[in-house]
Amino acid sequence: MKKIITLLSILILIINPLEIRSQDKDYPWQISFGTNAVDIEADTNTSISEFFNVNGNWNVSKSPISMFSVSKYVSGNFSFGVGASFNSISKYATDRELSNITNDYFSIDAMLKYDLSELLSIKVLGTTFEPFVGIGPGWTSFNDQDGLTANFSLGVNYWLTETFGVVAMSEYKHNLDDIDDGLMLDEGGTMRWSLMFVIKFGKTE
Repeated sequence: MKKIITLLSILILIINPLEIRSQDKDYPWQISFGTNAVDIEADTNTSISEFFNVNGNWNVSKSPISMFSVSKYVSGNFSFGVGASFNSISKYATDRELSNITNDYFSIDAMLKYDLSELLSIKVLGTTFEPFVGIGPGWTSFNDQDGLTANFSLGVNYWLTETFGVVAMSEYKHNLDDIDDGLMLDEGGTMRWSLMFVIKFGKTE
């Protein structure tokens, strides 16, 4: 994770003066790939500070490529996409810990995304970020716990060139299926944080 953040920081410093932006209507297809971290401790009662307890709660993927998605622009700043991610869970919710046990985590998700950049422009030190929100269903599995989730996403894009950039995203995944208390290893939901490279293609004439 530290190596990826360092690489992205160097790229931003080098290409930042270009201030290039890309519109979905011009490049309707987009693929993203990168890494993710999963917080099993999260639920609707979690305090804001606990969401950012990296050392205590975040399960950071050991693979630099542990998340992938593909999406297509629909219209009116909306796009629709599907994706998958994997991770290894060794930090569980309080009072649900499994000592020295690591379980594989896998997720398949769909998302309807709305680009907020026309409504909300974020500029930090001369750098423009494009925010977005998203909702959609998902399916997650780890240990003997699996089921459908309702996902709520918030993220920002930063474009290094017309078609290449980076995206940072946080997602709350709320369990929809009833899970036996003896099997449940989270507290009704999880947070997934991701940092990915983004490529747009399929330029329209």
